[in-house]
Amino acid sequence: MDTDDLEKPIMVTSATIACDGGGGPLGHPRVFLTMDDGGRVVCPYCSRTFVLAEGAGNPAGH
Repeated sequence: MDTDDLEKPIMVTSATIACDGGGGPLGHPRVFLTMDDGGRVVCPYCSRTFVLAEGAGNPAGH
């Protein structure tokens, strides 16, 4: 995996996502993250940014 890939936001279609760092030497324990009201969340382990895709629904799940 290229380090540039870690800096690019990952578009997702669910307000709750799981991140494990991608496995291998860069992996970490799987954590479940919930989008903020702006439709974004950053993994506390690997700093990957996940962004809720446009039209995917309410990020807060309401």
